[in-house]
Amino acid sequence: MEALFYILLLAALVCLIFYFTDFKSAKTVKIFRQQNTDKYIYYFKPQKPVKWFNFTGLTNTFRMVSLSADILSVIDKREVQSGMEKDAGDELIRNNIHENKDEFWFDFIADTGDGFDSTTTVLYHLTRDSYTYSFKNEKDREKYDEHEITLKKGSALVIGGDLVYPVGSEGHYRDRFKGPLRFVAPGIRTPEKPSPILVATPGNHDWYDGLSAFFRLMCQKSSIGNYRTVQNRSYFAYALRKNVHLFGIDNQLLGDIDIPQMSFFKKYVENISGEGGKNHIILLIAEPYWYNYDIDDRHQRKQRMDSLEYITRALVEEVKKNQNNKEGETENKNKSELIFEIVITGDIHHYSNYKLDSDTKDYYYQVKHFITSGGGGAFGHVTDFLKEKIVIPQLQSARTNPLEYTLGEVYPSKEKSGKKIWWNFIFSIVNYEFTALLLMLSFVSTYVFCCTDSIMKELISLLLPLVLVFIISKVTNNECSDKEKWINRILRFGLFVVSFAIQIFILYQFPHYQENQIRFLSDENLRFLGIDSFKTFLKIPVKNNYFLFQWIASGILQSVLFGWYILFGYKVFKLYVTEISSGKVQEGKKNFLKFKITDTEIVIYVVAIKKAYKWMDLIKKKDASKVQREMASAKDPKRFLRDNFKPDPDNNVRIIDKITIKL
Repeated sequence: MEALFYILLLAALVCLIFYFTDFKSAKTVKIFRQQNTDKYIYYFKPQKPVKWFNFTGLTNTFRMVSLSADILSVIDKREVQSGMEKDAGDELIRNNIHENKDEFWFDFIADTGDGFDSTTTVLYHLTRDSYTYSFKNEKDREKYDEHEITLKKGSALVIGGDLVYPVGSEGHYRDRFKGPLRFVAPGIRTPEKPSPILVATPGNHDWYDGLSAFFRLMCQKSSIGNYRTVQNRSYFAYALRKNVHLFGIDNQLLGDIDIPQMSFFKKYVENISGEGGKNHIILLIAEPYWYNYDIDDRHQRKQRMDSLEYITRALVEEVKKNQNNKEGETENKNKSELIFEIVITGDIHHYSNYKLDSDTKDYYYQVKHFITSGGGGAFGHVTDFLKEKIVIPQLQSARTNPLEYTLGEVYPSKEKSGKKIWWNFIFSIVNYEFTALLLMLSFVSTYVFCCTDSIMKELISLLLPLVLVFIISKVTNNECSDKEKWINRILRFGLFVVSFAIQIFILYQFPHYQENQIRFLSDENLRFLGIDSFKTFLKIPVKNNYFLFQWIASGILQSVLFGWYILFGYKVFKLYVTEISSGKVQEGKKNFLKFKITDTEIVIYVVAIKKAYKWMDLIKKKDASKVQREMASAKDPKRFLRDNFKPDPDNNVRIIDKITIKL
């Protein structure tokens, strides 16, 4: 027992030391904005991953939750965008950087600007002119697929929200997004080699400043490294081929779509349907609404999927209305049709693909894939909570017959995700900052308990239980079913009761519990730690002879309880998916998509990255601008990785899924 206390004491000391020494500001590095020139210098500070359970992370979460509830009720900046300049719609194909004009390549990532190592690792692969990946998914690979596939850099880089964490601001965009992108892809100013395009829809973290910084970043037709921004609004519609289009919808925060934005998309589909024929849509939305969707409850409560149903059906009906308004064209064999082929999103930081069975009735006219790909750099989400099958309505028509989608490839695998969650068993160690915060609160509660005989002596035991319940109430998603709400209430009540019981035992019962056997834990027995001087300085009454133990044990046990609570809620009820995933920041297990679009098919390559390369360590050993030159001059991108990092690129980065949709 005595040894256990000394271990707790050492753990508390380490947590507090690490907490107060972890505020070192990042070192500024110098790079060049343009390749092969020293004239244009750029400075930024590479950042470590956001820690969501330290004081800053929790404060940002509380602030963002409050903003997300109020910001759209105060001002919806989407509605004022109608006064901005309009996109032509052909910006992407007009700037196709590939010699083969019969195909269009674009790259997709989401949830990017977090830690420098993970973000830069993903951006490095995306920005190479070409890269040969191994295709090791033996289960799904068709016989004619190659074992190695060379993929081209996209003519456009499409970002599906949350460009930076924890909140969109000038500083975060500079250090967590623009800096890494300029580092791996400095600008190239040659007429013979046009620059690729960068477009993005905002995520909830981009929205928390009302989109002000996002507009300055994405809507001013400027350059970020070798990429050029072209969009004028937070949403867009671009042609990829004559019959294939990319729609990026901004339906963040409340999941709805504003009237000017809806008018924008209706006008676009009216224009593309004027010539007749089938137009195939890749639809980019804010969140994977199908994860928590309950079709049996769809008429009893508002769900985010309702927004997606409204958008797709409104646009399909707009095409039909325009067709019917043209006299004599309704029987035309070349009549206009709008077919939503793929719905894609980020927001959840893993890869998953829900696919429709090809034997489904009217398969050709249905959404064939619901894809989540949020592996651009932020902490990784687990996948073992995903259902093997989901049932959702037919988005493109008002038919009541539901459609069943089957879970295909996921990354990381459910098996590995299931193992990852057990890190929360040692949550208090992994999240030492959170433990340090509770130790500070525990010091306050223990001190007040020892130094007063007023009513505060009784009330102070409620401090830590109320703090834990407040934290879990604020950081978790409140948009859930009635059943889940009741489960949450019961679980939170249980958390409060157990936390309160810990406080009552440690503050009230412990000093009188088998006093002869616990005498070694008394402050008198710990005088070698200078506890007497400490207590004299704080004017703690002599009768409180277990102050140090009560302080340390209370803070650490409450931190342990919080971690075990999240683990229990997820393991038993599949709640707290984000909390169980962010409890231990995982810089590896990232993913991105590469699309090849032709007139006859859409091909999607899913690339997975096991481990992030240690870029921060590299630029400590070498000057960042020197590393930048080495990257630019390297003829073989794999050789550069092998020369500077330990994980072999052939084993570390691979294609895990290939999706082909015939048009």
